[in-house]
Amino acid sequence: MDQFSRRSLLAAGASGLAMASMPLARAADLLKSKPKNIIFCVADGMAVQFPSMLDSYLQMTVGRRSPWMALSDDPGVHNGLMETRSLSSVVTDSSAAASTWGSGRRIWNGQINIYPDGTELTHVTDLFKGAGKKVGLVTTATITHATPSGFAINHLSRDKEAEIAEQYVKKAQVDVLMGGGARYFASDKRTDKRDLFAEAATKGYKVCRTRSEALGLKADRILALFSDSHIPYTVDRDNDPKLQETVPTLSEMTEIALDNLKNSKKGFLLQIEGARVDHGAHGNDLAASFFDQLAFEQAVEVAIRFAREQGDTLVILTADHATGGPSLNGAGEEYSDSTAGLLTLRKMTSSYGPIFTELGTAPTGEKVREVINAKLGIQFKPEEAEMVAKGFKGETPLKPFSLLNSRNMLVAATLSNYTKVVWTSGNHTSEHVLLTAYGPGSELINGFRTNVSLFDLMLELSDIEFKQIPQMSFEEAARAMAKANEKKASSEQEEEAVEAHWD
Repeated sequence: MDQFSRRSLLAAGASGLAMASMPLARAADLLKSKPKNIIFCVADGMAVQFPSMLDSYLQMTVGRRSPWMALSDDPGVHNGLMETRSLSSVVTDSSAAASTWGSGRRIWNGQINIYPDGTELTHVTDLFKGAGKKVGLVTTATITHATPSGFAINHLSRDKEAEIAEQYVKKAQVDVLMGGGARYFASDKRTDKRDLFAEAATKGYKVCRTRSEALGLKADRILALFSDSHIPYTVDRDNDPKLQETVPTLSEMTEIALDNLKNSKKGFLLQIEGARVDHGAHGNDLAASFFDQLAFEQAVEVAIRFAREQGDTLVILTADHATGGPSLNGAGEEYSDSTAGLLTLRKMTSSYGPIFTELGTAPTGEKVREVINAKLGIQFKPEEAEMVAKGFKGETPLKPFSLLNSRNMLVAATLSNYTKVVWTSGNHTSEHVLLTAYGPGSELINGFRTNVSLFDLMLELSDIEFKQIPQMSFEEAARAMAKANEKKASSEQEEEAVEAHWD
């Protein structure tokens, strides 16, 4: 808890829980000022262990605190915790999690601002645009991915990214869209051959596809997508000169977005997502998640600097959920090996992607040793390398364990002999996540909060009056979901019957 120094969670509880227990309108009326702008920063899948490990790592390697932990020492900053559950489970997925912020209601996992019966909820983009404010979404995932979509889209399936892309162009009113996912907009990648880039241009968007096009760009509306899929992991980008030239960092995208939103007379809402922390954690890929956590916190520094300069901007930092349960464990005599384990990150220059590509489907143990040493700076013992090589062929001692039975987990478990970082699974987990705020209105973000409460808080602080439709109960949602599944199964059977007839 000493990470939080002057603003520890216990101290935050004294004043923060008192504020949080008041009706929101009453609490907001006590504020000295309200924000003109809100910057909502999300480290997707960030377990609290990541900022903890990053803080220790940076202190050891460059002699400074991590941006998030240094921010938490600021007397003007407020800290708390947030629960993360969805409508369908105590373990949320990203679309349901983002929808709690986007519409203030718990949503069934896999859906976006919509109930299982098809009832669409009003989301923050429409509300902020209706109040004359601008909206921006910046992510290192595809722009059509779950978290950014949770602020601007209604859809029964987060997986229908091509349809979500159509919504962005046809009906969503987002002013700045930046990230990956070009394949969902490009005519040569879409199955229907629609050119959504061209359609967006007719609606006033300046379309960018490279870093050089975006840097210094001034436009009322921006659609800037720098990768067909997700933005490359930071550890890969930082070790590839070509990627550095063509793909901006999350910090650079944040600067571009702020530069093009700041002149909005009535303010703006900007969501910034460090998406690939989650992706790396799903893959039990320490270097991928760790360095994307650093990139996210560097983008947060940009947001905080803007807020300090402007004086009218609230910055909210949190995660939608945690993923993978990574922990740096005590190892060696008096845990002396733990420090060296964390410092193995200094030599890591690749995510698992390039490593697995180089290894192929049936590597030898010697090949495993060679590639892991070259890319991660760790020399496996021959017996460790042989075990990993067998894992690539489906032979793993972890096979009986459903949460551990994957090639990635086997590699990560072997690496833990050196990194001392162990994962619990490749899935989302249920723990509470960090919640930090700076700027006007941050007083309301002390102590413990539910994820759905941030929607009402953002509206109240922005003087937007709106009452969302009632929360659907789990029982109602489960019945609606069962009915929808029955209808879908019936439709699929009819299609199969038609196909059989024509065959």
